[in-house]
Amino acid sequence: MIKKFLSKVWANILFLETIFLLVFIPLFPKIPLLDVRNTWVYIRSEDFIVLFALLTFLALLVKKKVTLKTPLTIPILLFWIIGAISTIHGVLLIFPTLGDVFPNVAFLSYVRHLEYLSVFFIAYFGVRDKNYLKFILGALVLTFTIALLYGLGQRYLSFPAYLTMNEEFAKGIPIHLSNLSRIPSTFAGHYDFAAYLVLMIPIMASLFFAVRNLLFKFFLLFITGLGFVLLFMTVSRVSFVVVFVALAIVIFFQKRRLFYLGIPIAIILALVVFSFKSTSLLNRFSRTVSETTVLVDAKTGSSLGNVRFEDKNFFSDKIVLQRRVKDKEELSIALAETTSGNFSTASAVLPFKFVPDRIAVVTAVNISTGENLPQGTGYVNLYLSPVTERLRGFFYEFPPNLKENLGAEYLMFNGDFLVKKASAYDLSFTTRFQGEWPRAIEAFQRNVFFGSGYGSVSLAVDNNFLRIFAETGVLGFLAFFALFIILGIYIKKVYLEIDSKLAKSFILGFGAGTIGLLLNATLIDVFEASKIAFTFWAMVGIVLGILVLYQTRAFNLFPEIKSLATSKLAIILYLGVFTMLLFLPSINTYFVGDDFTWLRWIADCQNNCSALTSFANYFTSSDGFFYRPGTKIYFYLMYHNFWLNQVLYHLVSISLHFLISVLVFLLALKVFKNKLLSLASGFVFLILSGSTEAVLWISSTGFLFTTAFGLTSLLLFIFWEETKKKYLLILSLITLFLSLLFQEQGIVFGVFIVLYSIISHR
Repeated sequence: MIKKFLSKVWANILFLETIFLLVFIPLFPKIPLLDVRNTWVYIRSEDFIVLFALLTFLALLVKKKVTLKTPLTIPILLFWIIGAISTIHGVLLIFPTLGDVFPNVAFLSYVRHLEYLSVFFIAYFGVRDKNYLKFILGALVLTFTIALLYGLGQRYLSFPAYLTMNEEFAKGIPIHLSNLSRIPSTFAGHYDFAAYLVLMIPIMASLFFAVRNLLFKFFLLFITGLGFVLLFMTVSRVSFVVVFVALAIVIFFQKRRLFYLGIPIAIILALVVFSFKSTSLLNRFSRTVSETTVLVDAKTGSSLGNVRFEDKNFFSDKIVLQRRVKDKEELSIALAETTSGNFSTASAVLPFKFVPDRIAVVTAVNISTGENLPQGTGYVNLYLSPVTERLRGFFYEFPPNLKENLGAEYLMFNGDFLVKKASAYDLSFTTRFQGEWPRAIEAFQRNVFFGSGYGSVSLAVDNNFLRIFAETGVLGFLAFFALFIILGIYIKKVYLEIDSKLAKSFILGFGAGTIGLLLNATLIDVFEASKIAFTFWAMVGIVLGILVLYQTRAFNLFPEIKSLATSKLAIILYLGVFTMLLFLPSINTYFVGDDFTWLRWIADCQNNCSALTSFANYFTSSDGFFYRPGTKIYFYLMYHNFWLNQVLYHLVSISLHFLISVLVFLLALKVFKNKLLSLASGFVFLILSGSTEAVLWISSTGFLFTTAFGLTSLLLFIFWEETKKKYLLILSLITLFLSLLFQEQGIVFGVFIVLYSIISHR
């Protein structure tokens, strides 16, 4: 009896291990077991569980019970080989020239990536029967529910969290969260739980449409809604946005009518929700880019920190020290002396009668206010931000510990300072733009084909794609991206052959969740988080295993990949990549020539300069300038929102130029009926000197708008001629009208439309 039971267990060992991994990995806390030198990443229980599962897979492989033949075997092996070459190359040639990188960390990072993808094989061969899907879905629903309940317990019942956000937390110490903390549930990173919700919420929502049992249907609806509540508590902005994209995909394919009805409802709900800023998540959205007042050293132009203003009476019961400084360097020295206790307080106290009536106050860096901007970082084009006033001094507020040690609360600095109004990124974007992303780009540039190897960048890059480029180069990225391409091809080819509504709903939900994760990966290292990576690649194995079970017709992947690589979408992607490579180096080029004419014209508004009044005036009067109301509205909006930040102006021009090259490609495709010639047309337009002049010259942005709207109008008219759908003709006329608002030469597109109509009817 026992022998028969064990024999049955062994026959289904990979399936049982898959179920166990899907439950254990997301739910079991990340408690360290073995230390790793030169890093605070540990070897944990999940690593041994996966190792045991791999040993059983290898045993079955030796006995020829399973093989390595899967749809993803070749790209996985290529990704592993490229990773090995990148790491060996990095350790031997790049690491000796760098600091804070270690060969043992690189080796273990590479092994971790082997480990992540290896669970795919376990899950793929574990799904040997269509009936197994019910057990897998049961495990997923159970795990998802427990994770949600544990997250609620952390918020309301003080359930402990096991985090890995810094060296102390990573030691496995249970932490009780405050009411203001983001909820990690059973996960460990800042945004791991949010990424898990992005993957699972679409699956649960899709299963809702498949099950018939009303009680279970209600339960799925309940946990899906609860998932949104917990997603709010994770305070992850990008995850909150992409989960709606994933959910929209599910509803579109499940109930298209509901999708169209839900669009206005979703817009109204979004407006209502974002009108209230009481939640941490909405506060984070509002602080993504905010306007702040910055104190600047008048001599060097460098920032000293965010500044606020107080009245004299505020300091009536405060002790203020004083110091004379010439620039930021002397300021730093003075602060260092004060911190070390070398500053003489007895002779430097500022009497209250000498305190000015209005005082600028800069808060100490280490006074934490949640996720407020660190002093002096993250400002958008600070050097070009407008100066609001000049100061001869400011008060520096000591942190609480120094207030006690020094017996004083403020230090007055006399010098030459400026106050500027500037836009500022919050802490998350500041660390990306000023630290993590530049370092990753530098690692990629050391070897664009193979990168700098695993372990060559920091633990967090906060852009998974940029991380792959940095560690494994272009070749590693192509191999990694091929995994998703092949998965997508299999779903597309086999999905309609599936006769099980439950299986189709699961695959649809997983596909939508995968798109959500890919979008999430632009700002979070989702595929590097172990709990997410193990769960995701196991589910990829399950999905492909199910697709193969339902597959009725064999197909060759190579023609499918070739067809995808030459598709319209792929060609548009090629044009986009080339546009970035060609023009992004120019985004810091400052304004030239007639650019200042437009900027000065916008800045010299004399009378009522409100937006509505100005816009109305643009349509009724040229004011001795060009009659181009569309162009004037554009410059008005750009100037009043971004002032003289040339980067934003160039990004708009580059985006428009890319759009026009795409429109040229689509128009050429209508004429030549050949993708190669059409691609050549779009590419040639992209690099023509006459075209690039309009991109680099900001004052020519109106021409770009006119061309974009004009070509769109012509294409829409062609589509109307082919289909006779009235809305296409209406849109064609609207876009033609818009082209005339930006540049009078837009009239030529009306001539093109008339000529096309005459020629097409011959």
